[in-house]
Amino acid sequence: MIIVYTIGEFSRIGMISTSALRFYDEIGLLKPSKINRFNGYRYYSEDQVEDIHFITEMREYEFSLEEIKGFIGSNKINLVAELQKKHEKLFWKQQKILYVRRKLKERIKKTQGADSFMEINNKANKLEIKVASKDKPIKTVGISINIPAWPPEDASIFGDLWSQYWDRDVSSKISNKIYPSVRYGILAFTEAGIQYIVADAVSSYEDIPEGLVTFDIPKGEYAVCTFNGETFDEMVNSSMQRANDYLLTTWLPKTEYKHAESFSLEVYDDRSRKKEYPEMDIMQPIVKKG
Repeated sequence: MIIVYTIGEFSRIGMISTSALRFYDEIGLLKPSKINRFNGYRYYSEDQVEDIHFITEMREYEFSLEEIKGFIGSNKINLVAELQKKHEKLFWKQQKILYVRRKLKERIKKTQGADSFMEINNKANKLEIKVASKDKPIKTVGISINIPAWPPEDASIFGDLWSQYWDRDVSSKISNKIYPSVRYGILAFTEAGIQYIVADAVSSYEDIPEGLVTFDIPKGEYAVCTFNGETFDEMVNSSMQRANDYLLTTWLPKTEYKHAESFSLEVYDDRSRKKEYPEMDIMQPIVKKG
């Protein structure tokens, strides 16, 4: 027996309005399996129940109707890739919300005249340094911003560049990526000026999209400082500042090394996406003192 549903029944199954179903028909996203040519009544088949549930689910993930239309009938590999990109984009969106909430909390306490406070948790105080050798240079491609003076007047320029990176979906435009889950934040001091780059590592500089820049991370020895924070926002702000200060002003002077190059690296990978106590590395190029 073939089961069919009226538009009203199907709207309840899909938990959307009948007007939305009519709109889906107009744009070719989901057409009724049958339309009565005498009275115009629309009917949907049992096979379309999975389709409407899929569409509803994708809408929850904030995909546009045009994007969802492209998913229907596409292969699983393409769908998984799009879902992974959305997952990562929503992660950074969540971090921005957490950052704003923290700033609001600080503003409320400051306005009320209360002393600022910080809950110290030993789990969020990880700080480890080791020396690591890179046998070959790493090619990177990404987007950049020029910084007129150091330190910058507005530190939010770094976060803004990361937002551009995700909003413009830069990573998906870069070919030949060798570490798909790793992103670099590169601060470079050159004769041309100061530059901050958000980049992916690549195997070659072929087919570089217009508007993107390249940077070679040299081979050699690096001081690698691994640290964490209670939240992602804490990690990339107060924890990173503390780690940088300790590495350059406390650890390095006591070793046989000195700073070698006029750049530094931030390394974000799967550890950085942990919900609790995310971790990352900062890397400073070093050489032995003469």
